[in-house]
Amino acid sequence: MSDIEKVKKLREATGAGFKDCNLAIKESNGDLDKAIEILRVKGISKASKKMSREAKEGVVVVSGDDTKTSVIEVNCETDFVAKNEDFISFVKELGELNNKNNSNVEELKTTKMKNGQTVNDNLVALIAKIGEKITIGKAKTIQNSDGVNNHYLHTVVKDNVAKLAVMVSLDTKNNSEIVKTFSKQLSMHIAASNPLALESESIDKSIIDKELELVTEELKKFR
Repeated sequence: MSDIEKVKKLREATGAGFKDCNLAIKESNGDLDKAIEILRVKGISKASKKMSREAKEGVVVVSGDDTKTSVIEVNCETDFVAKNEDFISFVKELGELNNKNNSNVEELKTTKMKNGQTVNDNLVALIAKIGEKITIGKAKTIQNSDGVNNHYLHTVVKDNVAKLAVMVSLDTKNNSEIVKTFSKQLSMHIAASNPLALESESIDKSIIDKELELVTEELKKFR
């Protein structure tokens, strides 16, 4: 097998760029297994250098069904990467695994993906390939076998991946279309209003005090 053929095979196996694969083949004297390990080590090095940056963009992915629904956020540095096909493919599979792991992020990171590598290893490889800091953020699973779960996605990037997601769980024995429609509309309303909490008692008192202060100052203008 020629070096060019080995580089092609290495690219298919790792998803790394031509330049990195070519250098790895030369460094390993044509040994593909060693070349893969070299790329893995370099990928970890590249990823660690990028982790000091800020990842303020990203997406959320919702997966599951009416009785068990999960959401997980994945952050990156730019909106451009949030639309990258490799990024989206990773996020979609991550969402399915997250639902199976009940949003246990630590367990999720050690779970193997379709390519046989762990989530964490795939994340490192993705960072090295794309060139941006990518992090797995918050995750939540709602199980409700005796009720109705529904969700709403806002600014959909692709399929079940979006910039904003809301999940709603209703405790009810009525799973009619009317109830399902209501749950959908409720999730849309939550997305639009962006509430701080479900109940006023759950809001931090300092926030309420600040709002009252602002309203009081505003009312003084009408005296």
